[in-house]
Formats: sequence, C-alpha cells, structure tokens
Amino acid sequence: MKKVVYLSCLLTMSMNVLAQNVSPSSAWKEVQPTEINVNSVSLFQDWIVLSVNNGDKPNAMLLTMGTLGVFRGKPVVSIFVNESRFTYELLQKNSYFTLAVFPEQYKESLDYLGHHSGRDGSDKIKDAGLEVSKTEMGNPFFEQANLVIECRMIYTGVWDESKLDDSIKSSFYRDGERRPAHQQFLAEIVHVWTK
Repeated sequence: MKKVVYLSCLLTMSMNVLAQNVSPSSAWKEVQPTEINVNSVSLFQDWIVLSVNNGDKPNAMLLTMGTLGVFRGKPVVSIFVNESRFTYELLQKNSYFTLAVFPEQYKESLDYLGHHSGRDGSDKIKDAGLEVSKTEMGNPFFEQANLVIECRMIYTGVWDESKLDDSIKSSFYRDGERRPAHQQFLAEIVHVWTK
C-alpha cells in the first residue's frame, strides 16, 4: 500500500513538473508563420511583449520596434532593443525568446512592464498581474496573450547610426542628449500559437 501511495505521489509531482513546460493550453492553436493574421506594420505599434529567460525566471519588456518577414527562405522577426535595457543583456545570453501580442484590455499591465525593470530582482510580471507559462522548449509566454511567436536567434548587430537617414537619427536624441544605441536581433520564427 505504501508503494502505491508513494508511486501516486511521485506521478502527481512529475505531472506538476511537466505542466510547467508545456505548449500553450487547449485554448491555443499552433499555426504556421505564414498564417499570422495581424497587420505587421501596426503589430509593433500596439501591445507586443518580448520575453526571455533570466536563468529559471522569465523577464519581459514592452517592445516598440520590429518587423516580420523572410530572410534566406526562413520566416523571421527582426527586433531592436536598447543597450541600456536589462532584456538586452539577457538576449545576449539566450538563443530563444518569445513575442506575445495582447488584447487591448491588458494595456495597463503592459504599460507596467514597459516602465519597470527586472534588473532589480523584482517580479514585475507578477506585479503586472500576468500569468507566465513555458513552451515545450522552456521559453516564457503569457496565457493572457492572443498570439505567441517563439523565435530562435540567427543574427545580432549594432546599428551604424551614420548610415541612418537624418530624420531617423534625430529620434535617437532626447533633450539634446543621445539615447543609448539599439541592437538588432534577427530570429527565425520556430512556433506560432493563436487563440
């Protein structure tokens, strides 16, 4: 009898551990990257969150610059992250990240993510009232999102500001001071889930 109870407890614990790294729940449907049904121009002007692992803890930031497209026959996303961001440091250490698009009702939660750093060790995701899960590959995603894009890094590079059009260069300055540079991260889209 003790062996049965022990095995039952062990099975329950194993199921709980497995539940922490699963594909999005039955509310989600995996689709091909070509089936992403959003306006790719407005996608990065709305409410999109970049998530990456910080060891075993997820980190997230509001993202405002990026594109979707194709590179050498692969579906890709290209994002641009300021060097001063904690997420920038984490992207240097990780090969994968996720992007999540949220309904407008989460605007306040995402605004919170955009104005708080995870560098200080706080749990800004929890403080924002968001529920994070992990994909089968172990990457963080948000249950409240309605689109999740899982990405594998294939290129990084720092912008050469001298080659930018003058109308864009001026956006790198605020109150006469230069903002930190942005780095481009080009990543292959490996999974897409929608609700």
